[in-house]
Amino acid sequence: MATGSYTVLVLSDAAAAPRKLHISKRVAAALASVFSLVCLGFSFFVYEYVNLNVRMLELKHLRREAGAQSAMTEKIRQLEGEISKVRELDQRVRVAIGLDKAEVSSAVLAQGGADSETRNALRDAMAQRTGRLMDWVMGDLTTLAQEIASREQSLRELQTHLDKKTAVLAATPTILPTKGLVTAGFGYRKSPFTGKREFHEGMDIAALPGTPVVATADGIVRFAGPAASYGNVVFIDHGHGFATAYGHNSTIRVHARQRVRRGEVIAYVGNTGRTTGPHVHYEVHLDGVASNPMKYAVDNTGITFAVAAEADSSS
Repeated sequence: MATGSYTVLVLSDAAAAPRKLHISKRVAAALASVFSLVCLGFSFFVYEYVNLNVRMLELKHLRREAGAQSAMTEKIRQLEGEISKVRELDQRVRVAIGLDKAEVSSAVLAQGGADSETRNALRDAMAQRTGRLMDWVMGDLTTLAQEIASREQSLRELQTHLDKKTAVLAATPTILPTKGLVTAGFGYRKSPFTGKREFHEGMDIAALPGTPVVATADGIVRFAGPAASYGNVVFIDHGHGFATAYGHNSTIRVHARQRVRRGEVIAYVGNTGRTTGPHVHYEVHLDGVASNPMKYAVDNTGITFAVAAEADSSS
């Protein structure tokens, strides 16, 4: 073996004579260096390949996240627009029904924008994954939640108010019990029996016997039967302070504790009790005090007055 070299024996098979290769130490060192560089290069390639794939996955994730956050931001803007419309409608309804617009406080929707120094905040937040964008989105969602809660409270108040108004309207005697000729209105008059001046606590509507008499508002019958000079009378409690009475009926179709609706037939015109002819004596009481029935009647069709002055005094 030559000095400064390596000998390599190559055996083609067990029976063949070995072949000798002499490789100088310089060549061996060079080959070892080349092999080391190849291994190092391959290792670097593998590392960069893996690192690139990791970065590609992160980029895809960021793009998906950015898309989701952009969609969420757009959805928030749409919700803000819808809630703004609801808020305007809420205020209009409050004005229409007489509620104070300031009774329910409304949350102020988030507004603003990036200045010249922070216009890249979105990109930085996504690149650095600091979570600031999500904090902003969550802040907007919190504000929207507060606004929705405020609107819900306002709408519940509106519903309560409207329910109360509806109940009062249902209890208000807005029609008259029958159609016919008003022979005596509410107020002072000359008594047809004594000729003296007396206070008439209702109105008399003359009609043919058997003409239907209807309830002038929703309520509960408190009394139905004969009552001295009233003859056959029906007394209805409508709630909210209203009550009505219908006297001199020929027959009665309802009974005590029965619930009736506005326009429902409760009796028929008659001539019972103290009367000079068939008619219905109709009274309206508010908080226990007799009141002019014409003050609440909004439907006076089919009614005429025996004397023009009666119409003026009853209006």
